Amino acid sequence: MTALLAAVVSWPTLILALVAFGFAPGAALRLIVHAYPNDDPRRQELLAELYAVPRWERPFWVAQQLEVAVFEGLWERVVWAATGRVIHRWRLQSGVEQNNRYPETFWIPSTEEKEAIQPGSIVKLFFTMNDGWAERMWVKVEEIKPTHLVGTLDNEPVGIPRLHAGRKVRFRREHVINILDDDNALTDCTPAVSDFDPR
Repeated sequence: MTALLAAVVSWPTLILALVAFGFAPGAALRLIVHAYPNDDPRRQELLAELYAVPRWERPFWVAQQLEVAVFEGLWERVVWAATGRVIHRWRLQSGVEQNNRYPETFWIPSTEEKEAIQPGSIVKLFFTMNDGWAERMWVKVEEIKPTHLVGTLDNEPVGIPRLHAGRKVRFRREHVINILDDDNALTDCTPAVSDFDPR
């Protein structure tokens, strides 16, 4: 009996108990809450709830929170990280191709007008997604490269995830569907905001 009591209160057992029921649950939970986005209130709520759980139940309670965090918080973060990169990706539609398909309704600038584009020019591009969503938006040209142009998006998209005004956009002259002229008047009648008519 004395040997059993000595084993129970031995230093290794005491240290193991302190780690398992004292340090480990809080440390593990602080890692688990990172599965949720930074602004998710569950982060603070879970940390506060931990100390309301009886000490002997904390390791099991933390294990339950790990399950919830993996299937709710972490999955949402994975989807968000993939949005715009793997899923819901946008691409630029060629204005030339659209004009060939709909010559009567889809106007584009002439080759000469597109060749005259310089840094500072404002051009309209046709952004599309695989689900059929499309927006025509203005881009301010910043650089002319040998194979492409670089500009910054001048509109705030309505329905394209993770694309915002100010984003750098690489494009070719064939993607240009409109050019803002020197008098700040459009060369056609399309509005200077996002629109969704693919033709």
